[in-house]
Amino acid sequence: MPRLAVSACAVLLTVAPFGLSSAHAADVTDTTIPQSPDSTYVYDLEKEPSDCIGFLPKPGCGKKPQQAGDRGGSLQYLTFGIMILGVGTVGTVLARNVMKRDREIAERLKDSES
Repeated sequence: MPRLAVSACAVLLTVAPFGLSSAHAADVTDTTIPQSPDSTYVYDLEKEPSDCIGFLPKPGCGKKPQQAGDRGGSLQYLTFGIMILGVGTVGTVLARNVMKRDREIAERLKDSES
Protein backbone atom coordinates (compact mmCIF):
# COMPACT_ATOMS: atom_id res chain seq x y z
CA MET A 1 0.00 0.00 0.00
CA PRO A 2 2.74 2.57 0.80
CA ARG A 3 4.33 1.96 -2.61
CA LEU A 4 1.01 2.70 -4.29
CA ALA A 5 0.67 5.97 -2.37
CA VAL A 6 4.22 7.03 -3.23
CA SER A 7 3.70 6.16 -6.90
CA ALA A 8 0.38 8.02 -7.04
CA CYS A 9 1.96 11.06 -5.40
CA ALA A 10 4.88 11.00 -7.84
CA VAL A 11 2.55 10.78 -10.85
CA LEU A 12 0.34 13.57 -9.51
CA LEU A 13 3.28 15.90 -8.83
CA THR A 14 4.71 15.17 -12.28
CA VAL A 15 1.49 15.74 -14.22
CA ALA A 16 0.00 18.65 -12.23
CA PRO A 17 2.32 21.42 -13.53
CA PHE A 18 1.50 20.53 -17.14
CA GLY A 19 -2.23 20.75 -16.48
CA LEU A 20 -1.88 24.09 -14.73
CA SER A 21 0.33 25.58 -17.43
CA SER A 22 -2.07 24.61 -20.22
CA ALA A 23 -4.97 26.21 -18.36
CA HIS A 24 -3.08 29.49 -17.99
CA ALA A 25 -1.82 29.42 -21.57
CA ALA A 26 -5.39 29.26 -22.90
CA ASP A 27 -6.38 32.37 -20.90
CA VAL A 28 -3.79 34.60 -22.58
CA THR A 29 -4.92 36.11 -25.88
CA ASP A 30 -2.61 39.12 -26.25
CA THR A 31 0.26 38.22 -28.58
CA THR A 32 1.65 41.69 -29.26
CA ILE A 33 5.26 42.45 -28.38
CA PRO A 34 5.73 45.80 -26.66
CA GLN A 35 8.21 48.04 -28.45
CA SER A 36 10.77 49.91 -26.39
CA PRO A 37 11.28 53.57 -27.25
CA ASP A 38 15.07 53.23 -27.25
CA SER A 39 16.85 50.06 -28.39
CA THR A 40 20.24 51.11 -26.97
CA TYR A 41 21.11 49.24 -23.78
CA VAL A 42 23.07 51.19 -21.19
CA TYR A 43 25.19 49.15 -18.81
CA ASP A 44 24.86 50.26 -15.19
CA LEU A 45 28.56 50.08 -14.32
CA GLU A 46 30.87 52.23 -12.23
CA LYS A 47 33.83 51.80 -14.60
CA GLU A 48 34.22 52.05 -18.35
CA PRO A 49 32.00 49.34 -19.96
CA SER A 50 34.69 48.24 -22.43
CA ASP A 51 36.96 47.38 -19.47
CA CYS A 52 34.26 45.37 -17.68
CA ILE A 53 32.37 43.48 -20.39
CA GLY A 54 33.89 40.11 -21.18
CA PHE A 55 33.96 36.42 -20.35
CA LEU A 56 35.28 36.92 -16.81
CA PRO A 57 34.16 40.02 -14.90
CA LYS A 58 37.07 42.06 -13.64
CA PRO A 59 37.33 43.24 -10.03
CA GLY A 60 35.75 46.60 -9.37
CA CYS A 61 33.26 46.31 -12.22
CA GLY A 62 29.55 46.40 -11.57
CA LYS A 63 27.83 47.98 -8.64
CA LYS A 64 26.91 47.11 -5.10
CA PRO A 65 23.53 45.44 -4.59
CA GLN A 66 20.74 47.96 -4.09
CA GLN A 67 18.02 45.46 -3.14
CA ALA A 68 18.04 42.17 -1.25
CA GLY A 69 17.39 40.17 -4.44
CA ASP A 70 20.25 41.70 -6.46
CA ARG A 71 23.34 39.69 -7.31
CA GLY A 72 25.44 39.58 -4.15
CA GLY A 73 22.49 40.69 -2.01
CA SER A 74 21.35 39.25 1.27
CA LEU A 75 18.77 36.91 -0.30
CA GLN A 76 21.51 35.24 -2.32
CA TYR A 77 23.49 34.55 0.85
CA LEU A 78 20.34 33.38 2.64
CA THR A 79 19.59 30.93 -0.18
CA PHE A 80 23.15 29.60 -0.02
CA GLY A 81 22.87 29.15 3.74
CA ILE A 82 19.58 27.28 3.42
CA MET A 83 21.08 24.98 0.79
CA ILE A 84 24.10 24.23 3.00
CA LEU A 85 21.78 23.60 5.96
CA GLY A 86 19.68 21.19 3.85
CA VAL A 87 22.72 19.27 2.62
CA GLY A 88 24.05 19.09 6.17
CA THR A 89 20.71 17.77 7.44
CA VAL A 90 20.61 15.08 4.76
CA GLY A 91 24.20 14.08 5.56
CA THR A 92 23.49 13.93 9.30
CA VAL A 93 20.38 11.78 8.86
CA LEU A 94 22.24 9.50 6.46
CA ALA A 95 25.18 9.06 8.85
CA ARG A 96 22.88 8.37 11.82
CA ASN A 97 20.92 5.75 9.88
CA VAL A 98 24.10 4.02 8.70
CA MET A 99 25.45 3.89 12.26
CA LYS A 100 22.11 2.56 13.53
CA ARG A 101 22.07 -0.13 10.84
CA ASP A 102 25.65 -1.14 11.61
CA ARG A 103 24.83 -1.44 15.34
CA GLU A 104 21.83 -3.66 14.57
CA ILE A 105 23.93 -5.88 12.29
CA ALA A 106 26.63 -6.17 14.97
CA GLU A 107 24.02 -7.12 17.60
CA ARG A 108 22.51 -9.77 15.31
CA LEU A 109 25.95 -11.23 14.63
CA LYS A 110 26.75 -11.22 18.35
CA ASP A 111 23.44 -12.97 19.15
CA SER A 112 23.95 -15.58 16.46
CA GLU A 113 27.47 -16.39 17.73
CA SER A 114 26.34 -17.06 21.30
